[in-house]
Amino acid sequence: MKFKYKQNLKNYAHINQTLKELTTEIQINSNPEILWKVITDFKNYYQWNPIIQKIIGEPLIGNELEIHLRTVGGKNRVYHPKVIKITPNHELRWKGTFFFSQLFSGERIFLIEKLSENNVNFVNKEIFSGIGVRFTTQKMEDDILASFKKMNDALKKNIEQSLKKI
Repeated sequence: MKFKYKQNLKNYAHINQTLKELTTEIQINSNPEILWKVITDFKNYYQWNPIIQKIIGEPLIGNELEIHLRTVGGKNRVYHPKVIKITPNHELRWKGTFFFSQLFSGERIFLIEKLSENNVNFVNKEIFSGIGVRFTTQKMEDDILASFKKMNDALKKNIEQSLKKI
């Protein structure tokens, strides 16, 4: 009888969902080194990034950042995540929490995948976790994804236009 009860609980695991991943990708005519330089040059985000308008801090593991952003839907937010992973020319991650990680946290991930000598795939994603994930709305997810896409497009335009000038 206990086994059957546990089996039935498995069938309802989706109700307890506490993890959500939102991902966008874009191909950019660039090499990984140039793209890496742009996404880690926090002081100059304001020049090209319509979403993340300002980042205060340095891209070093353990550093706390102050991130000012405005979503496509007009939401202004300030976050204070910590840089948790840096793999030069490949991956940058920061993670922030709301009160404590079991309630709600977000891990932002920028991945650079080399496709050829001068072509990369840029992955822009966030993994949300905690019980607060259950209360996210489709409208919020759509706003985040639209914001990621707008940032991706601006990044591509910025890099490809600057390479044309060289």
